[in-house]
Amino acid sequence: MGVEVSRVKSKYTIKVEGSERPGCSAIYRSPFAGLNSSCDYQSQALTLYESFLLSMKKRPNKNFLGVRENIQGELGPYKWQTYSEISKLSHQLGYALDYLKITDPDLDGNRFACIYSKNCIEWTIIDLACISQSITTLPIYDVQQKESIDLIIEQTKAKIIFCPENLASEIFSMKKNGLIPSIKFVAQFEEVNIKAKEESLSVGVQIYSMRELFQMCPEGKLNPPKPETWFTICYTSGTTGIPKGAIITHKNVISMINSSKKSDFVWIEEEMYLSYLPLAHIMERTVIHLIIEVGGSIGFYSGDLLKLRDDIISLKPTMFVSVPRLFNRFYALLNQSITKSPGPLGALIRKALRQKLRAFEENGFITHAIWDKLIFNNFKNFLGGKIRAFGSGSAPLSKDVTNFFKVVFSCPFVEGYGQTESCGGCFFTNKNEKVPEIIGGPAANIEFKLQDVPEMDYFSSDKNENLLPTPRGEICIKGENVTLGYYKALDITKETIDEDGWLHTGDIGMILPYNGAVKIIDRKKNIFKLSQGEYVACEKLENVYMKCPFVMQIFIYGDSFQSYLVAVVVPDEAYVRKFWVSPNAYQSEVPLQEICQDKHFKDFMIEEFRSLAKDKKLFGFEHIKNLYIEPKPWTSNDLLTPTQKLIRHKARIHYKSIIDALYNEHGKY
Repeated sequence: MGVEVSRVKSKYTIKVEGSERPGCSAIYRSPFAGLNSSCDYQSQALTLYESFLLSMKKRPNKNFLGVRENIQGELGPYKWQTYSEISKLSHQLGYALDYLKITDPDLDGNRFACIYSKNCIEWTIIDLACISQSITTLPIYDVQQKESIDLIIEQTKAKIIFCPENLASEIFSMKKNGLIPSIKFVAQFEEVNIKAKEESLSVGVQIYSMRELFQMCPEGKLNPPKPETWFTICYTSGTTGIPKGAIITHKNVISMINSSKKSDFVWIEEEMYLSYLPLAHIMERTVIHLIIEVGGSIGFYSGDLLKLRDDIISLKPTMFVSVPRLFNRFYALLNQSITKSPGPLGALIRKALRQKLRAFEENGFITHAIWDKLIFNNFKNFLGGKIRAFGSGSAPLSKDVTNFFKVVFSCPFVEGYGQTESCGGCFFTNKNEKVPEIIGGPAANIEFKLQDVPEMDYFSSDKNENLLPTPRGEICIKGENVTLGYYKALDITKETIDEDGWLHTGDIGMILPYNGAVKIIDRKKNIFKLSQGEYVACEKLENVYMKCPFVMQIFIYGDSFQSYLVAVVVPDEAYVRKFWVSPNAYQSEVPLQEICQDKHFKDFMIEEFRSLAKDKKLFGFEHIKNLYIEPKPWTSNDLLTPTQKLIRHKARIHYKSIIDALYNEHGKY
């Protein structure tokens, strides 16, 4: 008979009745998708090339891409190029790529081009040029390690790389060391000097400036993509080992664009968007093409995050999409100014804030006829004065922060959840959500289910303390947004996407009974994300810190609302007694517990970890900033498996109060 969709709608999900299977919850869909499993709204475009052409033909003379002029060493206002001007440049660049035979397919029928840069106007022009020729882009972070760059290029055999002058020298250095042998062309954003030309020839590479490429072929042929054409391969950050390249098609991104038109937030032609989140990440790329679809304008940041607010004030964006780290920073600045504002005016501002927060908590109101006019309209100028909505992803934000932005700026705040493999965000909160720490519900183009994780005691049949159904399990996603798989990694693809097409996210979710919202409660794999959006592979780090001879056992933890790691350490008692010189001159008979409680020993261990982390060249977010020293070794009776592996979720529960205390101390350094 097939499945039947329940007519009883929750706020966030529609349950597909009869879709339950052993070990899995029912399938859930978005209320915005109606009774269909796909989005009702459909773009006129089937590819991103068609989307750009349609938008350009509708508004050829509208400002499209903007950058700030550098006037005698000072940043001036934004200078714009129109949709038609960018169309001409991107097509000319596409003709040059065809002339250089970058469009010739490899043995597998693929065409690749690397983009190695921060966000800039050239980035998007290159993106559009590659789209016009069905070339798959390989975005590379400007801070990516050489080993990862070599892996990406070695795997794809890319022939050309686009980059600014300062990174071209990195390419030449890699070539000299025998890396990236397939690269034959370097396309430099700036003019090429004689030294760079000589250096490129010495390593067997031809270098061109972007100006030279624009002028190379005024006319040429196009090779427009099909929906199934590979748009890009986005490589994961590689925190768990070798980076994996998720294949994203035009159909994937068009699906995300379609779903965005079926939500409680409307994107409009007047959007002014600041692009500063890395274009090497699929989320920013998707947002850029969504702005193109609706005909908005995109200004690029000046390249210096310390001057980001200056860029915001100059551009006056209508949408501001960011990550928790920046929202937390802006919150701290604004909240401090309100808290310390002196005199009667300061008291009035604080009263207005309290009243607006209370009104939002009670009724969901984010505007106030009196307080906005008297007080809060002035605060809007902090971010340019024209923000009409905020968006955040990569990690959860605290309720205090999101509610603050909603009432101070009198505009919606949407939080999203997704991953590279789902083409960016695929769960979103409603624009005026009051429930904290949730990811909302599915986008209109996907469906999801929760799969039991017995080893962690998560089941789709779980109920809460009131005996209401509260399914828990691994979030699995299906839809036209899901990646085809990982490039040249069939085994890993099969581990991630099952034979029925379900993408296994590795995140443990729970469906709340009163509104159908999804909340992330755990991670199946031992990887977690800090508040700044960085992924941390705890087992990898534990193996590093275990090299410290004073350590016998270690449990590393990272809270997604915090920006740093803490740890619980069981010391090697024999080694400690033999090699640690105590300022208190401990005798051998002193109990280990007393040593573990000694502040000098804790400081010593933190310094040991700092030195080890520096020696192993760990990233700053991989450093342990605070720790607790546990005198009692773990056994297979409490926190270890029979094979002596840490039972991580039990350790987290066991040390919850200690972990909270470590974070309350704000770390050691």
